Amino acid sequence: MHSVCVNVYFFRRFIMQTTLSYKQKQLPRLSMQTWLPLLQCSLNDLEKHLQIITNENPCLEVKSGFEESNSGVGGNTAYGAFQNYVSNSSSDQIEWLSISSTSLYEKLDEQIVAPLFPTPISQKIARQIVYYINDEGYFEGSVEEVARQCDTDAQSVERVRQRFAHLEPSGVGAVDYKESFLFQLSDYDLDDELSILLSAMILQFDKMEKFINHPRLHDAKHILQQLHNPPALEYMEPEAQVTPDLFVEFSGSELNIRINHAFYPDLQVNLIDKYDNFARQKFKEARELVKLLDLRKATLYNVALVLLEKQYGFFMGGELKPLRLQDVADELGFNESTISRAIADKYIQTERGLFAFKDFFSNSIGEVSTSEIKHFLQRLVSSENKEDPFSDKTLHEMIEERFGVKMVRRVIAKYRQELDIPSYKERLFLYKLELL
Repeated sequence: MHSVCVNVYFFRRFIMQTTLSYKQKQLPRLSMQTWLPLLQCSLNDLEKHLQIITNENPCLEVKSGFEESNSGVGGNTAYGAFQNYVSNSSSDQIEWLSISSTSLYEKLDEQIVAPLFPTPISQKIARQIVYYINDEGYFEGSVEEVARQCDTDAQSVERVRQRFAHLEPSGVGAVDYKESFLFQLSDYDLDDELSILLSAMILQFDKMEKFINHPRLHDAKHILQQLHNPPALEYMEPEAQVTPDLFVEFSGSELNIRINHAFYPDLQVNLIDKYDNFARQKFKEARELVKLLDLRKATLYNVALVLLEKQYGFFMGGELKPLRLQDVADELGFNESTISRAIADKYIQTERGLFAFKDFFSNSIGEVSTSEIKHFLQRLVSSENKEDPFSDKTLHEMIEERFGVKMVRRVIAKYRQELDIPSYKERLFLYKLELL
């Protein structure tokens, strides 16, 4: 381990000194107007940014274009397995998100017609309800507010909202996952006994054990496992493909940093026949761009080297340590704002998965990093008693006791959502369904 650290340390010092020398000598002559956007844009946006510049400069030629990298990784990785368990609620049938050519709101709008909504006022109410449906398909408004906006009464609005149980995607327009599940039952040809059993199981999930000996339990469980949450899952856009700027990889016993050169063009600077002021300026800008592109690579590389030293334990399987942007800025001799621009929308592919540069920096609570608290929260939920999962209040108390910090409880809910961990009641429902 020490040999790796020593190699990283001396190599980083050498690279840093070389880049700082380059920066000090060259940057004053380079255009900050060109430099800052080039530094800040993501690797995916860099292609568009450079293509615009090269199209406007006859002295620039792209010898090799941007290549599709097989190393691009869709979405974010989480620490625990719980996210995979809950991401599709109680259903395992959806293994990927389809990209629909019709948006959720277009799909709903085209269904607001007779006979389900036969009158102008019912259609007006329905469209106003759609306005309050979020991307997951849940109704986030209030029937009273919709009634006021449509100049009608709340009972009329609620009657219209209940008709959403017959719309696609199934379950849309519900106020929570339980009502969404009830809406989805309308898609099944159920006999009275099974319908009553399913409704009772959904509404009384905290008493699920009372149904264990029911003769139709197997049938009910089969239906419940086909219900999906959130209702608009198929219309939710998948996270955009993320392309890593750098790779941190093992080579034997050592960790190496590798730039993702596949997404950088090979720019060639050419003289043009007509050598006037315009040509001289474009030639200067072309040479400048090549230098700036190299400086962007060197800056990101240096930041990664500092991260490798400061967060070495994490790359070796441990936890992140508190680290400020200013710490890295001081190491590299840049302003904190420059480091902030440099890491914006940039990603590192590691042996542990894909991480944003910003993930390695902490919004510290005392001496504890946010990432440490999230990791602890993930472990708590992953190991909780499935018959009595932790409430946010309990999680809040356990985290405060573990780290010796004071936090407002709503922060726990925020962290839970960022980790895709369902609420206490949703987890309890899923656990009880699993145990049947």
